[in-house]
Amino acid sequence: MRALLLTDGTALGAATADALKKQGVPVAVVRDPSDRAVARELQAGFSSVAVIARDDVVALRLALIVEHFQPGIQLLVTVFDRTIAGQLQRSVPGCRVVSLAGIAAPELADACLAGSPAGGPSLPVRLADQLAGALNPVYAGARILLAGLFGLLALLVIDAILLASVLGLGAVDSLYGAARTLTTVAAEPEVSTGPAWLKLFSAASMLLTVAFAAMFTAGLVQRLLDPRLATIFGRRSIPRRDHVIVIGLGQVGLRLCTLLKELGVPVVAVEVDPAAPNVRLARGYGVPVVIGHGEDRGVLENVGVGRARALAAVTSNELANVEIAVAARAARESLRVVMRIREGDLADETRALVGLGTVCDIHALGGEALASAVASEPLAGVSAGRAAPPDRIDR
Repeated sequence: MRALLLTDGTALGAATADALKKQGVPVAVVRDPSDRAVARELQAGFSSVAVIARDDVVALRLALIVEHFQPGIQLLVTVFDRTIAGQLQRSVPGCRVVSLAGIAAPELADACLAGSPAGGPSLPVRLADQLAGALNPVYAGARILLAGLFGLLALLVIDAILLASVLGLGAVDSLYGAARTLTTVAAEPEVSTGPAWLKLFSAASMLLTVAFAAMFTAGLVQRLLDPRLATIFGRRSIPRRDHVIVIGLGQVGLRLCTLLKELGVPVVAVEVDPAAPNVRLARGYGVPVVIGHGEDRGVLENVGVGRARALAAVTSNELANVEIAVAARAARESLRVVMRIREGDLADETRALVGLGTVCDIHALGGEALASAVASEPLAGVSAGRAAPPDRIDR
């Protein structure tokens, strides 16, 4: 058996080539191949071809070229986008489509859960947590909106109580008079015959109403105009306990979030770039997203690091992942931390920091899985405790 590996120079491609050599499979590696280069290589009589590229469009193009020059050859392609994957499988029926994110997510999820049962808090606990979270929202717009709303309600209640107790008005008349004051229409006529302090309070109430109404309106406008990446209530509200915090919303981070949600584990994502393409996708999957730096202590506290089950630092920057792990452990020493780091000096140095966290080399993991697939062995998530269902890999 001989394998042809077409790659754009990714670390995953190098890891796959190394894994194939360790398995004794002869492999030819072609980096950034042109159409003619692919056609020329295919004449050498390979039994299988693997296309490994960062860009899904590049992977799609190379796969179609291979199928054009040698129809029916055993073909394995890495594609993250499910729409492109579906189109490729329709165009090349015998093609197997996989993704590094789909292979790595089960391993990362296992490291986050570490044998603990899947699932989240009970319904009453979740509702109580959502209420607590609603009273202390993450985004400034929501905080301004709630401050204005509670300020208006407080003035309404206090004014109604004073009208009833001081002027002897009935409940309905007191509420009506308080509403008139709240909407700055006019104070209740009986106030003019009341004590001086009541007149002063009524005047102050109308002035405060203007301020609270402005706060409420500003918060409401901001919530309507800005993309709502996390809601106050509902499935995209930020969990407050027994959840997993995922830092980095790339392909691996997004797939990890969706897998954890499928397992019933509450999850919240943190992404530094509000324009990142997966931020919009996360919203569609019902994953709450907080925009900020993962190493920021304030951001970590906003996403509930104090009561989280685990934190996964899976950005593409390995040094940033270490920095995030250090910040997370500083915020809570007992927190379970999982880091995406390739094997090498940095991984060894990180392991030397006792108790910092679990190191996962997703490229080595993906390379072994892809090499097994190229060699016609079953493709599976290399996971010690929880096997990866095929639908989480063949996407």
